[in-house]
Amino acid sequence: VDSHVLLDAVVQLQDVHQRPIKIIHVHHGLSHYANDWANHIEKIAQAYHLEYVIKRVSVNQQQASLEDAARQARYQAINQELKHGDVLLLAHHQQDQAETFLLRLMRGAGVKGLAAMADISSVPYNPLDIEAWRPLLAVNKREILAYAQQRQLVWIEDDSNSDEDLNRNYLRHQVIPNLEQRWPQAVERISAASQRLQEAEQLLQDLAAIDYQQVQDKSDSLNISRLAELSEARRHNVLRYWLHKLGFALPEYQQLSKLWSEVCLAKEDAQPRYYWPEVEVRRYRQQLFAMSPLQTIEHTTLVWHNKQQAIHLPTGERIEPQQMQALIKAEEWQAGQVTIAYRQGGEKIRPVGRQHHHDLKKLLQAEGVPTWQRERIPLIYINQQLAIVWGYWVAAEFAKHS
Repeated sequence: VDSHVLLDAVVQLQDVHQRPIKIIHVHHGLSHYANDWANHIEKIAQAYHLEYVIKRVSVNQQQASLEDAARQARYQAINQELKHGDVLLLAHHQQDQAETFLLRLMRGAGVKGLAAMADISSVPYNPLDIEAWRPLLAVNKREILAYAQQRQLVWIEDDSNSDEDLNRNYLRHQVIPNLEQRWPQAVERISAASQRLQEAEQLLQDLAAIDYQQVQDKSDSLNISRLAELSEARRHNVLRYWLHKLGFALPEYQQLSKLWSEVCLAKEDAQPRYYWPEVEVRRYRQQLFAMSPLQTIEHTTLVWHNKQQAIHLPTGERIEPQQMQALIKAEEWQAGQVTIAYRQGGEKIRPVGRQHHHDLKKLLQAEGVPTWQRERIPLIYINQQLAIVWGYWVAAEFAKHS
């Protein structure tokens, strides 16, 4: 009924917004009635003379949360239909907001989580950064039903809405009615509290952006000495900001304290690492780095046989012939045997501008290259002589411009 009311209202206002409307219905295949719903959507779209699409998805039912799996599949399907200039309208209303707040409260969420849904946000998983609008977020369910009855709309109830094994439905049927018996304005007040938390979250983000300017270091790392000058609350705040900025999943609250004590405060000669799903944080000297977990790479020697084509490395990188030609003398590139290997220890090179050969280990230390990155740097040899430390130095005897 929520989506139908939103659709009807947008159609009534079409003279005002003058935008084409398209209905996207996601067929999850999780209900015996899923085909009936798709047929219903088809009739509604035809009655309004609107374009529509039925997106059939396969939901991974092995995931820990079926709701989360269905949500991910739903948005991935919706994103296939969105293009630049579009806006996705969603029919979340005041009770949805209250339910989301309570769900996240039970999961132990902080300010960001409890701020729940915003009127305007980015569509999840969307590479175009298209906005989702929720125009009914301040409208309660009673008003939605009254509108639907007044307009004589016909809608279908989702049979899963009665399944109280699902946490949201348990809140909807058991918790919220009891709250409203005691406090009739419970839903409105929870929704209002969520809005105030959105303001608080914005203030935290503004503060984090200021602190980030003070603690950021090169290569998207953070300076641990400057982090130590912040209070614990501000340090946690800027750590979350940094991780979000890098596109990583945020850790639980307790994990932030462990990250600080086990990585940042580890012994000076340690190589600490802290991780949670799909993220790991490491320290090098007084810098803190976050990254996707590093995969072990095979340190085999590659021979660049066909110099007309790019060569693919075990780390997933590739080097183009043009990149090599820009760095080394043409005759060395054309006539020499080119091989690529990784550090074994004991390598030396005389970089352009230096008078003597230097140990590669000492050069990398002086450059401040973290230890875990050193073993992943491609070393390019020409006729068994180290010619390029990829991304850092070219040997003077091979360099195109010395």
